Amino acid sequence: MKNVLFLLLIFAGHAFAGDVERLLGNYRQIETVSCKIRRTVDGAAGPVRFISRVYWQNGNKLHVDNLTPLPRRIISDGDRFYSYAQGDPKGFSRPVSELSEPMMLSLRKIPGTAMEHLLLLEGVPEETLAETNGLRRVGYSSQNRYVVLGMDSVGRLTHLDFFKTRAMNEQIAAYEYSDFSEVLPSVWIPMRYQARLNAADKTAVTETLKIDEFSVNSPVAVSLFDSSIFFDNKVDFADSFSEIYQ
Repeated sequence: MKNVLFLLLIFAGHAFAGDVERLLGNYRQIETVSCKIRRTVDGAAGPVRFISRVYWQNGNKLHVDNLTPLPRRIISDGDRFYSYAQGDPKGFSRPVSELSEPMMLSLRKIPGTAMEHLLLLEGVPEETLAETNGLRRVGYSSQNRYVVLGMDSVGRLTHLDFFKTRAMNEQIAAYEYSDFSEVLPSVWIPMRYQARLNAADKTAVTETLKIDEFSVNSPVAVSLFDSSIFFDNKVDFADSFSEIYQ
């Protein structure tokens, strides 16, 4: 009888898990990623294009080689984080355990996913909203924002909208995900997204991201997370960004 009750509790937990937990659970089947990312940000100053080669491994391991517009390399070996932009007087380095929340999210985020947003919603009560344009929608009140997830019939996250309040009459940002690839059973990764970020002064910044050469759960060379291989011994690292340009 106890075993039956235990199994019922397990199934009940799965049945009532929210969409954030479902999506994160799917993404967490990914252990390694390697890919190429092309990102264009277009604002008042005009378009700026970024090209990066990214290697990610669970356990806070990351290697980002930013090729344009400014060469920059980011490496985290799981214990310590390093970042250095070509031409800067110093780099930045700090133990992973001492990184700010946004920087920790960048390590925990699996490339190609919306995890940097979803992780902030983990454990937040979910509210079912009316469908729009065939999308099932759920809302979350979090950090003085109202966040709405839109999902298609397959359960893929296709829209992510941020509003100032639950009234949803003032949008802060909108993300639209497309070109999905099923990288593992039931694990869908968008190879493209478009975003619009609305500033307080009513100006807007748009962002387009495209992913190529996406590979999951393939071995990633251990050497990619060894900072001594990629940073010259002459590079001096500071533990705060304010010290870099002193």
